[in-house]
Amino acid sequence: MVRLKSPKDKGSGFERDLVKLLNDKIKYGEFKRIPGSGAMGTTLHETTLTGDVTGKILGIPRQLKIECKVGYGGETQLTLKREWLNKIAEEAEQAYGFPVMVGKFSGARKTDGVQVFTVLDVENFIYLMNLISDLQHELDVIYEEKDGK
Repeated sequence: MVRLKSPKDKGSGFERDLVKLLNDKIKYGEFKRIPGSGAMGTTLHETTLTGDVTGKILGIPRQLKIECKVGYGGETQLTLKREWLNKIAEEAEQAYGFPVMVGKFSGARKTDGVQVFTVLDVENFIYLMNLISDLQHELDVIYEEKDGK
C-alpha cells in the first residue's frame, strides 16, 4: 500500500530541501531550518522561532525570514494567500529581518519548467534592487579613484 505524504511531511521535506539548495548555491550565505517554527514562535512571541527557514547572506544587513509553502494547487498552480505574506512580513519586522516567501508546485518536475519560486512584496524588492545598485555604485567609485591615481 502506498502511503501518501501528509501536508506537514511535504512542508518539512521542502524546508530541508530548500536549506540544502540555498546553502549549496549561495556562495556567502548560511541557512537553517527552524523546527517548530510558525505556531510555536508566534504563540511565544519568540523571534528566533519564526520563519520556516532563516538565513544570513554577506552584503545583506538583515537576516532572511523565509515562509515555505508547497502544494496548495498541484503541479500547475499554487494558491497564494495574503495572510502568508502578512505573517512573514510581521515576523521579519519584529526581528529586523527580510521577509521572503518560497513556494513549490507540488508534483512539478524539472522538465515542467519552474518548480520553486520566491515572492517578495514590492517594497522589499525595491530595497534589494537599491542595495545591489548602491553596492555597485560604491565599487565603481572605488575603481574610478584607483584608476585615476
